[in-house]
Amino acid sequence: MKNIKIGACDWALPGSGLYATQIAASVGLDALSLKIGLYENDYPITHAEMQKIYLNEQQKYGIEYCAIALNDFDNIPMHAREDTKEYHIVWDLLRRAVPTAKALGVKVIQVPGFAASEVLSEADMQHSARAFQYLCDAAGEYGISVAGENLMTASEFKTMHEMVDRKNFYLYFDSQNYNVFRGYSETAILEGLYPYMCNQLHVKDGEEMSGGLLGTGPSDFFATMEWLDKHDYTGYILLENYYDQLPLRLQNENPYELLRQDICTLKKAIQSK
Repeated sequence: MKNIKIGACDWALPGSGLYATQIAASVGLDALSLKIGLYENDYPITHAEMQKIYLNEQQKYGIEYCAIALNDFDNIPMHAREDTKEYHIVWDLLRRAVPTAKALGVKVIQVPGFAASEVLSEADMQHSARAFQYLCDAAGEYGISVAGENLMTASEFKTMHEMVDRKNFYLYFDSQNYNVFRGYSETAILEGLYPYMCNQLHVKDGEEMSGGLLGTGPSDFFATMEWLDKHDYTGYILLENYYDQLPLRLQNENPYELLRQDICTLKKAIQSK
C-alpha cells in the first residue's frame, strides 16, 4: 500500500492515553487518535488548558492528531430522547466536539455506535441521524469530517448515510469488530461499505476484542490488508490492540514490546503489497 500513515488510538497504548504523544514518537508512529474523555471528568481535552498541553506535546514530538473519538457514546446513548437526563449530556458533548477538533487541528471526528449508542430501532436511527446532521453541519464549516463506527451491515449503513445526507459523513472501518461481535467476514463487509469509508481505520485482532496481536486471531487481518491494497486504500491505519490489558498483556511482561511487534507486523503487511 502507498501513502499510508501508521498511528494508534491513545486509549490502546500502555497507560491508556497517559503520555501517548511521547510513547507514539518513541516507537516511530506517525499519528494518534485522541479520546475526548468522559462526562464524569468534564471531557478533559475540550478545555483550552489541556489543549495547550496537547499542542505543546505535538510540537515537541512531531505526532499528528488525526482524529478525536467521542468515546463517551459507549456509555451515553447518542440517540437519547429529549425527556431523558442523557439527552442534555449528549448535546453538550456534540457542541464541544467541533471546537475541540478545530483547536487541535483534527480533521476527523470519530463517533462510536456501540453499547449504549447501538442503533436497535427505527427511532434510534432517526435520533442518531439528527445528531450526526448537527455534527456534520458544525464540522463542515471547518473542513472536518464525521465518521460513524458501528456494527451495521452495508444496507443498514446505507440507510443511515441517506438519512444523514451530508457530504462530510463517512464510515469508520475496524478490522476486527464485525468479526468478533457479529461473526461477519471483514472483507465481505468491506465489499459493501468501502465506498462510504473515510481515510482512517482501526486494526486489532484476537479471540476477544483487542486481545491478540495482529494476524493471530480469526478476523483474517492479512486478507483485510490485501483487500485494501487491491482497492488502493490510502490514509491512516491506527492500532487499537490493548497492549497493557488482559488478555493481551499475558503474552509479554513488557507491553511496549507487544506494541512494537504489532507495528512490525503492520509495516510488513503494508510493504509486502
